[in-house]
Amino acid sequence: MQELTVRRGLTDPFLPAAALALLAVAAAALDATVLCWASVGALAGFSLSGSV
Repeated sequence: MQELTVRRGLTDPFLPAAALALLAVAAAALDATVLCWASVGALAGFSLSGSV
């Protein structure tokens, strides 16, 4: 039963989405336009893929 809990925690979409959001904010703060738009695009693709 604990294995299921660990697996669910590892496959939860919160961590990748949070990491991409932080990357977008950091890139915007550093004025790294291309990296910012790339991370926003990755967030959009991730949400449209049905993973969220």
